[in-house]
Parts: sequence; structure tokens; C-alpha cells
Amino acid sequence: MNLTINIYYTGKDGNAIKFVEEMISSGIVDRVRKEEGNISYDYFFPQNDKETVLLIDRWKSEEALNKHHKSQMMEEIAKLREKYSLKMKVERYIEYNENNKYFETVIRQRQATRKFKDKKIEEDKINKILEAGRLAPTAKNIQPQKIYVATSDDAIEKIDKITPCRYGAPTVLIVCSDKNIAWTKGNYSTYEMDACIVGVHMMLEATNVGVDNIWIEMFDKENLKKEFNLKEGVEPICLIPLGYKSDDYEGNILHNVRKDLKDTVEFI
Repeated sequence: MNLTINIYYTGKDGNAIKFVEEMISSGIVDRVRKEEGNISYDYFFPQNDKETVLLIDRWKSEEALNKHHKSQMMEEIAKLREKYSLKMKVERYIEYNENNKYFETVIRQRQATRKFKDKKIEEDKINKILEAGRLAPTAKNIQPQKIYVATSDDAIEKIDKITPCRYGAPTVLIVCSDKNIAWTKGNYSTYEMDACIVGVHMMLEATNVGVDNIWIEMFDKENLKKEFNLKEGVEPICLIPLGYKSDDYEGNILHNVRKDLKDTVEFI
């Protein structure tokens, strides 16, 4: 059982970044990484929030973390935090499955990209993304999804006819679902729900392998069916442009705005 501690440091006038720079230059980061029981100690910079940095701190056990908290370094870190007048928000997670050790990082790093470089995606990464979709759960395990991978000039030209939201991505996943085979109960079909689950799996895997992405619903579905000659019953659900974000892309300023759990969750 491992422990993940997510710490958000927020300040003003770039002080959060200055704090991290001094943490690194003073050697504190390297010393923490060498402590017994530390798995990783890494900083991330949310590109939509210039005044916040995220520390993802991972430990092999509660004992190792407690020992770290009692170390001299904690006093040094606290003094630096006070020096730069940083507010701190802490999230704590227990990792029950070693294979999912990077999941917390993935769900925090994924964000919508609306400006891509003209750079092709490596074939092995595309295959990993598609495999994640293949493994996604669907109702009764019927797997009604149909994924079209648009990479050719002809296919990309057709994509641009049906949506203004490709954003220069070199690859676009057309996520569809076959209503002919999807599980139904009465008047309800799970075809759309199944495809959405598959799409989310692929987006998270894309982030995991370093490929930027965005979910697009704004497209002409009937025109897409005609352009790509989809058979009767195969319904397009979403487009997922894939690629590498442009160096000058600043992201959506609202990306990190999230409601508190108390506003969206109720225990009954």
C-alpha cells in the first residue's frame, strides 16, 4: 500500500514558482527523493493558473511519511513556504493497486487542448490509446463501439468540413456506436453511454502517454455519416482530436475551477 500526497501551493506575483525554484536549487528536492520510502517527489505547473504549483509526493508506507514529517527538512520547507507567503491545500490518497500509481497524476494533468502542433503521433502511442478503448466497460460487454482513426489528408479534409474544432490536430478519433447491437431495455439503448465510456478511457490513456486531446461534440453528425459512409445504425458520438499542444497554447482559464465535493456529492 502506497500513499500519495497532493499539495497545492498558491501565492502571488509568481511566488509559488520561486518557491519551487529555491526548493530545487537548495537541494531539498533531491534530499527528499533520497529519503527511505520515498517513491517520487515531483512538481507540476498548471498552465491555466500562473500562481499555483502542484506537488505530488508519494511514499511506500505511513511509517516512511511520518518519518519524513519529523525530519529537519520539514522545518526548512515550512520556512520557505512562509518566506513566499504561500497558501497550502493538501489531498491524501491511499494507493491500493500498484498498477494505478500514476492515475492521480493523469486525472489532474488532462485538459482540453485547442491548438496543436503539426507533429504526427507515434504509432505505438496510438495503439495504446486504442487498446484503452478496447478494454473499456460496456453494457453486457457487447462492445458496440466503432472507432475510426482519421489521419490521412483525405480524412482530415472531411473532418474540417464537419467541424471547426479540429484545432490543427494531426489525428482525430471518430467515436461511434452501433445501435444495431448495443444493449437495450425497453425504449432505452446504452449505445451512447457505452461510447462515452470508451472515449474517456482513450482520453485518459492519451494523457498518460503524453498525447494532448480534447472532446468535441460540436460537429455535423449527419454530414459525418455521409462523408465517411457509415452504415445504418452506426451513430457518431464524439470526436477526439489528438496531438501535441502548441508551445504558445495557454489553455482555458476555467480548467482548474472545480466545485467542492460538498456541492456535488451527498451521502444518503
